[in-house]
Amino acid sequence: MGKINLEEYTEFSPSKPLSKILYDCEKVRVVLFCLEAGQEITPHTVVPKVTMFVVSGKGAFTVGNQTHEVEPGSFVVCESNEAHGIKAKERMRVLVAIVPRP
Repeated sequence: MGKINLEEYTEFSPSKPLSKILYDCEKVRVVLFCLEAGQEITPHTVVPKVTMFVVSGKGAFTVGNQTHEVEPGSFVVCESNEAHGIKAKERMRVLVAIVPRP
């Protein structure tokens, strides 16, 4: 696969969060989410575990029934079937890994 430059995959939309699959194989899917200030991915559940890492921007991660203020370098792990979501307070990029891939 080789090197991936996040800048090449970064794209924002004024109307909705955008996502780009950066890597996808049998065991893991890695996705870059780009959100403008005020945009959100509402809390939802999935069977795989999900990790969320803030690349840039500030916002909040919902994990279960808790909300965590996050900034660049923040990282959370969501267990299987645990509700999780993202809300951007400023333009934000979040790297998400889903294991095993859906």
